[in-house]
Amino acid sequence: MTILILVILAVITGVIVVDFLNNRPGRRGDNPYALDVDALREVDPGLISHRETRNYSLGALTATGICLRNGMLYIVGDSSLLLLSPEGEARGVKKILPQPTCIAADEGHIYIGYKTFLARYDHAGALVARWPALDERSVITSVAIKGDRIYAADAGNRRVIIYDTLGEILGEFEGKAVTEAGHGFIVPSPCFDVVVNSYGELWVVNPGKHAIENYTDGGEMRGFWQNNSTNIAGFAGCCNPAEITVLEDGAFVTSEKGMVRIKIHEPSGALRSVVAPPALFKEEGRAPEVCADERGFIYALDFDRNTVRVFEPENDE
Repeated sequence: MTILILVILAVITGVIVVDFLNNRPGRRGDNPYALDVDALREVDPGLISHRETRNYSLGALTATGICLRNGMLYIVGDSSLLLLSPEGEARGVKKILPQPTCIAADEGHIYIGYKTFLARYDHAGALVARWPALDERSVITSVAIKGDRIYAADAGNRRVIIYDTLGEILGEFEGKAVTEAGHGFIVPSPCFDVVVNSYGELWVVNPGKHAIENYTDGGEMRGFWQNNSTNIAGFAGCCNPAEITVLEDGAFVTSEKGMVRIKIHEPSGALRSVVAPPALFKEEGRAPEVCADERGFIYALDFDRNTVRVFEPENDE
């Protein structure tokens, strides 16, 4: 019996030693389940619909937000609002409250988001009103305008706040519905976007679900689409798409962080094309903020390069 026990112990010891030697750092075999990131970065050239035609360095301005209104780019950063033509000509610099996070503009006013509040400016750059601050957990990341309603995405509290144009809060919503589809906003990082398309539809990104969701003006969910996938048609990572905008026909322009890429999705969510593949961006970079004009030109605020990059449709004459 003693000999049998010694033999068993010797076998166990041998197995442990062999396993340790074979699994030391530098000795392990390839992981058969490893994700081939290099392969995911490759994009079929036939899917690429745009080409980069020019870019504009923003110099000393550290940009934090961009929007497009009536053929003018509005760019905020530091304590400045920069007006830039689509051709890259500076049309003015206005002093604003420091540390803006986002911007939207309509015919009458410019709405600039800050961490815990919104401010309204006129088009001459004068401050009209600073709205009351939200709680200290708030992190406003996006603002959108629909008529007399202003929508602010608050990543810190995972909600969208509804204001009137004078700064009164009309309500808020957290992305929940009366059906099982209402899973609530999942916002692991300050990547939380809201837009209104040319049809007046309100859309909100639910980044933790890789979803884009449609809501009524009052915040009731009407529908959504999502694609949680590492392939080119889907979204991967903890919080993508990180930025979106909309085209005139209702299609979505999406911008992803990590493996940075810009794509166009049909209103239904199906992939239409790729605007800019990962090869054009910094690896593990920040998602560019995007806006688009009526010609289908995409203006991407590349935070990693502090540059506005212009992508034109390949078939544009």
